[in-house]
Amino acid sequence: MMGGGSNGSATKAAQEESWRQNNINQAVNQINAIYGGASRQNDINDFLGASRSFYTNELEKQKGVADRSLKFAMARNGLTGGTAAVDANRTLGENYQSGILSADRLAQQAAADLRTADDNSRMNLISQASTGMGLTSGAQQAAQAMQANLQSSRGGMKADALGDVFGGLANVFSNSQKMAEERRGSRAYGLLYQPGFGAGAAAGGGR
Repeated sequence: MMGGGSNGSATKAAQEESWRQNNINQAVNQINAIYGGASRQNDINDFLGASRSFYTNELEKQKGVADRSLKFAMARNGLTGGTAAVDANRTLGENYQSGILSADRLAQQAAADLRTADDNSRMNLISQASTGMGLTSGAQQAAQAMQANLQSSRGGMKADALGDVFGGLANVFSNSQKMAEERRGSRAYGLLYQPGFGAGAAAGGGR
């Protein structure tokens, strides 16, 4: 009788352990399915697109300011259409292309950070599942964790992350100012060269 009771207890314990392991496996599979599902991938893709738009819009705002500032500086200094304007616009274009790459890089990094946050919370839930967390609880916590990760990632987008994309134009503006001052100085002393008229024509009385 004692032997039979012992065997019965061992069988029951083995059945309970099998049941527990089965529940753990189901919970882990469910968690992995939730995180790896098409719905979550769509969330991440949407976030990537929103991040790219966010940083691109910030770039466009900076470009608008730079465009207006450059146009004003060139006109104020009498350099519109000249080589200084050409060089400045070339620099602006180069800065803009660099800004586009930076905006995309920031968006890609934000999406990568979201995936990392998801992976960390997924592993945490799997660790909890190994202690016997129920299937319903696991699914619910996975959904909550993914939503929290998404909200945190959205809140992490910062307009100033791009930096001053067109900061390089500061030197262009400074140089154009110096050139304008030199031109004014040359006029004052009758030294301005005008093609077709020769040096000093501006100060002469031939007209």
